[in-house]
Amino acid sequence: MHDVKLIEEGCAEMDGLVSVIGGEIAFNPADYKKLRGLAATLKRQDDETLALYGRKLYEWYRQVEKFAELRKRYPLHARPVRKTLDAAMKAAETLERLHERIEMNVYRKAGELYGV
Repeated sequence: MHDVKLIEEGCAEMDGLVSVIGGEIAFNPADYKKLRGLAATLKRQDDETLALYGRKLYEWYRQVEKFAELRKRYPLHARPVRKTLDAAMKAAETLERLHERIEMNVYRKAGELYGV
């Protein structure tokens, strides 16, 4: 269940980045110190799925950071902004799939342990 707890913390921290993409709040790297620390912790896990989740979480953070910087210089429809946004969305989709896979594995292992 520890795996699920780490992933849930990551999801909670990711909500702030979604607000940055939506233009609701400005990007401030200091607000995401916990997210970066969580990504670093996940990258060091022995389980390759968790390590991949950590890498993708950090990649998504970097893409949103880059998006925020480009939005200061370019309009939303500019090619560099669109490309960065597309890369961020691909990373977010990968994170969603990994989240589901990790939860499924945790519950499958718990079912095997308890004979369900």
